[in-house]
Amino acid sequence: MSYILDPQGESEGRRLPTPRMMAAFQAVMEAGSVSAAARYLCVSQPAVSRMLKQFEEELGFSLFHRAKGKLTPTPEAHRLSIDVGQALDGIDRVQRSAEDVRRHGVGRLRIGVTPMLYESVLHGLLDGFLREHPRLVLTMEIGLTDMMIDWLLRDQVDLAFASLLESHPGIDTLPLIETRSMVLLPPGHPLTAKTTICVEDLAEVPLITMTRRYSSRHRIEQMFRRAGVPMRLRAETNLSGTICDLVRMGQGVAILNALSWGGTSRGELEARPLTPRLANRYGALHLADRGFSRPAQQLIAAIRAHLAGAMADVYLGET
Repeated sequence: MSYILDPQGESEGRRLPTPRMMAAFQAVMEAGSVSAAARYLCVSQPAVSRMLKQFEEELGFSLFHRAKGKLTPTPEAHRLSIDVGQALDGIDRVQRSAEDVRRHGVGRLRIGVTPMLYESVLHGLLDGFLREHPRLVLTMEIGLTDMMIDWLLRDQVDLAFASLLESHPGIDTLPLIETRSMVLLPPGHPLTAKTTICVEDLAEVPLITMTRRYSSRHRIEQMFRRAGVPMRLRAETNLSGTICDLVRMGQGVAILNALSWGGTSRGELEARPLTPRLANRYGALHLADRGFSRPAQQLIAAIRAHLAGAMADVYLGET
């Protein structure tokens, strides 16, 4: 598609015709008279006559023969009418498309999200969000936080929802959630008698953790090292649901944040706060040199509304 500006026309003092001029011309061509065109456009007859005259002046030639108060289209007018009709149809499509974007955020949205945040947050709001935006095309990739960073930098996603524990060059963050890690215990475990559990209480206690691919595992190991307490590893896995199952079987205890086990079937598992406090932050990540698209803004707004209503205890609010 090419767009051509006529420098000669500009040098002669003519400007590009306006959509109102074209609409007046097309209405006369289709209605057959100025009076009928005025009724169709809901304007006065003098207004239509004035726009027709302006249209002819901008084009540089006459479009109608005028005799005894009657307008007869010239051959040039008939030829031009086809192009004007197509131009007005195009303007109408642009206006309707813009209105769709204003109301529904029509377009495409590519997001990345960790399995935990999908289960605990997005799962509860996506159905309603997509119903409110029926023409939006959503692409959703599930992966680890490190994968999200790579996807953002490679322009494979527009927005990511993941852990905010580490900063990354070229990536801006929008904090949304903060939780604290809890000690998950099987029923009847001796540590259930305590209201809070410190690292020293876990000395020689079989521990079930995420694998070392996850930053949470490194933070737990660092916490044990700082306390000078040996960590007795019993099992490791990449799924929090599996960790809960192993704890339920009595194979050990686990240190998980509330989002990790809150979305699974806890059964009879007990949870106690961990001391020292191990905070976890999650939110939206995006490229620092790009703003949010309208669909991205709408999804973030939906997430905020969901968090404020259903997860207010972990929602950070409008920061």
